[in-house]
Formats: sequence, C-alpha cells, structure tokens
Amino acid sequence: MMTKPSGLRLAAAMMLAIGLAGCGGGGDSPGAGAVASKQEMTVASTAKAASAPSTVGKLQRYQIDPAKVFVAGISSGGFAAVQMHVAHSSTFKGAAVYAGGVYWCAGVGGALSALANCGGLTLSTNQASYNSMLMESEAYLDTQSSLRTIDPVANLRGQPVYLWSGTQDEVVNPLEMADLNSEYQHYGARVHFDNAFPAEHGWESPDGELACGTLGSPYMVRCSANGAVYDSVKTWLTMFLGPLKPRNNGKLSGTLASFDQTEFGASPNLSMSSTGSVFVPRSCAQGDKCGLVLALHGCLQEASLIGNRWVTEAGINEWADTNKLVVVYPDTIASSAPGPTNPNACFDWWGYSNQYDPNYALKSGLQMSVLYAMVQRVTGRP
Repeated sequence: MMTKPSGLRLAAAMMLAIGLAGCGGGGDSPGAGAVASKQEMTVASTAKAASAPSTVGKLQRYQIDPAKVFVAGISSGGFAAVQMHVAHSSTFKGAAVYAGGVYWCAGVGGALSALANCGGLTLSTNQASYNSMLMESEAYLDTQSSLRTIDPVANLRGQPVYLWSGTQDEVVNPLEMADLNSEYQHYGARVHFDNAFPAEHGWESPDGELACGTLGSPYMVRCSANGAVYDSVKTWLTMFLGPLKPRNNGKLSGTLASFDQTEFGASPNLSMSSTGSVFVPRSCAQGDKCGLVLALHGCLQEASLIGNRWVTEAGINEWADTNKLVVVYPDTIASSAPGPTNPNACFDWWGYSNQYDPNYALKSGLQMSVLYAMVQRVTGRP
C-alpha cells in the first residue's frame, strides 16, 4: 500500500477530490478552487522540461481504416471516452476505459452529483464515494438511442471493450467500473476487465513513473504480472487489432507534434487548450492505411501542468509506431468563473461546458462536438 498524501480525509475530501487526476469532479462544488497537494505540485514542477512540441501545426487528414477507429481514456477522460464511444458508436469500434464509469453517470445533478455518485470524493474509509447509476444510465442511453441524439445502441454489440480498475483505487470506486462492465455486457460488447491488480488511481503502462500502488501526480502507474512488467495497452490493442507487431522500445520513427485545437472550437469557454498533440507513424504520414486512437487524459494531467508526460508515458505511441496507428491527444485547461468552473482541467462528463451543458453526453454536447470534429478531420469522416 502506498503512503497517501496528506489531506485524503473526510474534512478535506471535497477540496482534494477535484485535485485528483481522474476525479472527474467539478468546480461548482465547495472547495472547488483548491490546488493540488504539495506532493502533486512538486512532481508537476519537475515536468517543465518535458513540454509539448513548440511548433503548432494544423491537424491533418490521413488514410484511416474506418474499422480501426478507437477511443481510450483515464478517469475524467475515461468517463468522456465512454460518452464518445456510446454517442458515436458507428464511428468508434472499440474503447479502453481506465477508472471511468457508466454513461451519463453524473446525470443532471452537476459536479456534486458527479462526485457523490461516480468518484472523486474520498471518504474516511479510504474508499471513493459511490452510488450506483447503472439503471438510470441504461434508461437514459436507451431513450437517447431511440431519439437518435446518439448512434444506435445496437452498434455496441460485439465491439471490443477494455476496462481497468485497480483494487486500491481511492478516487473512482471499483464498484463504479463493475457497473460499467455490467453495462457494456448488457449491450453485448465483448469485454476484457482487468480488475485484480493492486493499483491506485491512474493509467497503467510500462512507462509509468509511479509504482502500481502509488497515488499521486502524474497518475501514470506501472504494474507487474507473474513477475514481469504488465502492459495494459498491449492487452487492449491486441483485442482491437489482433496479433501486434513488436513494440518499439527504441527511438520512434513517427512524429509527435502539436496541433491547433481552436479551429475545432476549443476555447477557454469549454475549458480546452488552444493546442493538442498528435503522434503520426512514418508509414501513416506516407499514405499507408492506418488506424486511429483518440486518447483522453484525466484531471490534473493537462500539458500546462505535467508537460508531455501523459503523451509520452501512456505507452500508446510505442505500439502505434509499429502498428500503424495515429494517436490524437486532445488537451484541456483549468478554468474558473465567470467561465466554466473546472479548476483541475478535467474533461467534461457532468456538463460544465460553457457553464452548464445539459447535453454534455450527447453528440450535440459542446465539448463532445469539438472532440468529434478532430476525429472527423483525421478520418475524413463526415
């Protein structure tokens, strides 16, 4: 068990809940303006040298195989990945979700409901708060599918879905991920659920800088299985693509670049940065048919705080380089009143966009529309 940073007690729960990378918590709750813990700020300050590429270009179109378009995310990005997958199930053919939860988990209650129901509020028992929203989620999903505000739910049948939940996660209760597992199975998805690792809250990768059971910035953890370092990305990419070419553990032949997010509608009003990152293998840049992964970080994993560590420690690029996958990494920014209150740069899964977006989980959602426009550009899909 890791040594927890001070303050993860009930008296400080609301203050620190939204200071955790995957809390998905909002800024309109008490203590929302709180900063990260001293440990987090110290780690983040060392990330300055790992800043994103300085030259900002235009996101390009590539020859993308429509059968190989996927979404992945951690915590607030995991909840957002579920939203993207469910709402655009005709586009996305699979999803990898780390410490996220069921579709529309926050309902219409805003940040307080999100924290209480779905994760981000750590109780005195060292467990994350949790109230099952599974029934409400499936009812809402069915209704929106019928209304065609999201793609037909039947698209989920047979799609590969990877789920990760650490047994020690104090930020998103493992029961929330168990609900997500039930939800995807209810709709006929083909699920692989990694839920036996003694991991704290974070994205698992061989390149993660934190031990498996450590809670803290930058929320990139490294776990082991059967005496060897585990690679969760390999697990879900094998599900999605079949047998893989070996991971590139050396210098990557592809290019990591910054791109302009504002042309897609990103702005401080949506708590989105002016730039994101994209990794393009050499073969994809040269016109080969490739796949696409849309990768969404968690709270407090934005580039302005931890530099390029999410992009370079996620362990996706190393597989993408040899298996012809373009990887798009959208980025968020912290924001506060009078704009959207999102002090820890979470992706929007409770409706903070433009202060409150009741359609946040639908195709018409404000931030969802920006993210999907990026996918449309890369794939050429209308």
